[in-house]
Amino acid sequence: MITSFQELHQLVREATPKTVALVAAEDPVLIEAATQAQQEGLAHFILFGNSRKIQSLIPPGIEGFKVIDSQNPAQDAIRQIHAGQADLLMKGRIQTGELLRAVLDRDTGLRQGELLNHIAVIESPHYHKLLYISDGGINLHLDEHVFEQMVENITEYLKLLGHTRPHFGMMTLVETVSDKIPETVIAQKVVSALKNRVSIEGPIAPDVALSRQAATKKGLKSEISGDIDVFLMPNTTAANHLVKGLSALGGCKVSGVVVGAKAPIILLSRSDDAESKYRSILLGLV
Repeated sequence: MITSFQELHQLVREATPKTVALVAAEDPVLIEAATQAQQEGLAHFILFGNSRKIQSLIPPGIEGFKVIDSQNPAQDAIRQIHAGQADLLMKGRIQTGELLRAVLDRDTGLRQGELLNHIAVIESPHYHKLLYISDGGINLHLDEHVFEQMVENITEYLKLLGHTRPHFGMMTLVETVSDKIPETVIAQKVVSALKNRVSIEGPIAPDVALSRQAATKKGLKSEISGDIDVFLMPNTTAANHLVKGLSALGGCKVSGVVVGAKAPIILLSRSDDAESKYRSILLGLV
């Protein structure tokens, strides 16, 4: 089981290099991350967008990038994937909504199942393994059906990282079910529907999920407390704020990937630094 980004890096190094279609590559930080991955022999890159601007950002002496001038970089990148010329999609200087519209187009996109979801991956100096958080970037409305599809997508992805039975937590404010806190009601329904298929508990608060001692103090019995793998957050805002807070104040390393499409999608925040973008490339290459 992969428990750190260092182990993830080793896993990708041992695999055959894949080709990344980078949409709207006119960004020096993106080029820096792509250059690192390419120089390490982890991946090849096709850069779509304004070719003049992109060429000006590639460091002198760096070779190997294929640059395609494009006024519709998302659609052109997806065509390369359909043609077998690229293996995965990466977001550059393009609005997330615009990229997803191209991805979800029923005729020309990368739609596969019912739903895509974003997984943020956190490495904390205070936790013994990687922590996965969803959904902080794709699904704005989270109901029982969406959560069930998310669990399916995440389970399939985590198999690639050696997780045979990841522990899911339906994260809420408290562990009791109350009509006044709608996410607790949804959590109860999702757990009831999935508990015979996956390891999942909820409603569960973050302190209990992360600490067996906290569960004991609250008098709660939990099989996943202190060993949770996946935080299923009650809404996109909570997920997004948690990830950015852990990155900015918690000393955590972060990255992210979108799963559920015909090809992995590396979806980045514009504020991510080169190392975060590089780690996200590793997640996509898995």
